[in-house]
Amino acid sequence: MTTVSDPSDSAPVLIVGGSLVGLSTALFLARHGVRCTLVERHPGTSVHPRAVGYHPRTGELLRQAGVEDAAVREAAGFAAHRTRAGVTSLAGEVLFSKEELEGDDELGDLTPSRLLLLPQDRLEPLLRKRAEELGADLRFGTELLSFAEDPQGVTAVLADGAGARTFRSSYLVACDGPRSTVREALKVPRQGRGVLSRHVSIAFAADLRPVLGERRYSVVHVKNEQVAGILVHDDTLSGGTLIVGYRPEDGESLEDFTDGRCAEMVRAAVGSPEAGVTIRSRFPWDMAEQVAEGFVHGRVLLAGDAAHVVPPTGGYGANTGIADAHNLAWKLALVVGGVAGAGLVRTYDAERRPVAVYTAEQGSLQLALRSGTATPEQRAVVADAVTVTSGQAYRSAAVVAEPGGVELPVASDPRALRGEPGTRAPYVMLARDGEPLSTLDLFGRDFVLLTGERGLGWISAAVAASAELGLKLVTRRVVPGTAGGAGTLADPDGAFAGRYGGLRPEGAVLVRPDGVVAWRSAGADDRGEETAVLGAVLRGVLDRT
Repeated sequence: MTTVSDPSDSAPVLIVGGSLVGLSTALFLARHGVRCTLVERHPGTSVHPRAVGYHPRTGELLRQAGVEDAAVREAAGFAAHRTRAGVTSLAGEVLFSKEELEGDDELGDLTPSRLLLLPQDRLEPLLRKRAEELGADLRFGTELLSFAEDPQGVTAVLADGAGARTFRSSYLVACDGPRSTVREALKVPRQGRGVLSRHVSIAFAADLRPVLGERRYSVVHVKNEQVAGILVHDDTLSGGTLIVGYRPEDGESLEDFTDGRCAEMVRAAVGSPEAGVTIRSRFPWDMAEQVAEGFVHGRVLLAGDAAHVVPPTGGYGANTGIADAHNLAWKLALVVGGVAGAGLVRTYDAERRPVAVYTAEQGSLQLALRSGTATPEQRAVVADAVTVTSGQAYRSAAVVAEPGGVELPVASDPRALRGEPGTRAPYVMLARDGEPLSTLDLFGRDFVLLTGERGLGWISAAVAASAELGLKLVTRRVVPGTAGGAGTLADPDGAFAGRYGGLRPEGAVLVRPDGVVAWRSAGADDRGEETAVLGAVLRGVLDRT
């Protein structure tokens, strides 16, 4: 194959893989104004449902990118799908039934977002549309053939219907799944329990209304003499996905799952031998606990399943991958924009890899719990989904720890956190010009400095630091009561100081573009030194020292 070299075919970031995490990476980068090109060997987005559940923290990230409202509308038909059940078939005996999504409305003080049930094949087009609106270059039907890294960037060879050509980027982000060709080319080892079992997801079309009636399930565990597996039905009741295991060690292979055999298993799971069933697609996958031993390899970065494979129990895999993309995008934006040093990108590994290890372990614990094999010791360390997804604590050079502060674990109950550096900035409802405004809606694009009522010294320091570093830094002074003026936010409920760790009127908190607290000061010890203190903090976080 002849390779064409086109010096104009380049972008600061090349993304390999156009599934959920690749599209999220392109979306978040484009929102930061970074030119990026995504390549995906398949002709379009996923035709298979795959992931279906997104926790509230993921909703917050989609909200920042302008996608959450569209996703909520698309997911409206799944609002009643709140029951996990065990059955002999959809038409047969119900062995157990549990409202597993109860308590969602109790998160109102923590987040404005809610758990979202939406198959991946219906979320991906929303991500694609928004990424393209923001200027991302998405090339489906294009495959990465090879790549080579050097100190200045990465040269890749891409192939599409017109032939092969070279592509130049400053960074390459591998979002190419659990069998990542990029990770394999780098020979990056993985740790963890490895492959636990092998499965095939069978997407099918069938009229489920006669057997479901008024019932709506989030997940159904099916077991009878013909089939054992997990079934998820869609909101139209015209189809769903059946997940079954297979055992290569017993001589089974993917070739055994013909349309005829798959249709028979679906009919057995539905409990209607005469049901009309059409097989839409099959998707083989491994249930595994594996984390790459390093997410940053020079100018090549691993994200999503290329970096970590999480058992699907708990629904953490897709959420973790989207959070990877969000963590990485703002760092790449500042580095390729010349505002931050390359060390900022390296903090991606320091922050996200411990989270991936913890999350993969929690997925395995959930698997043991749901299968009834969990030991008392395992039960004692199982965390709830809100802790796993919203309670993460980062330790890296992009976070300035408080002197004498308590070192937090990888994840804590976010309802007990109070804006400690390295954690998600707490949600508080404030007001601007008399209109309600969530603190979460301040974050997502730039650094934000929030100060107490007497924080004018920090405001002046921010102006000086912004000019020195070429960094856009948004400042907002939070004042008690309902009145506010230019550049201030009102705190009508008086909740801000307490949610942010008892911040004093002269204190300040610096929030990163990803909504994570980078640093805070109570204020008393820094009076008169605000310019020097804030300048040093930002130079350290941005690797500008």
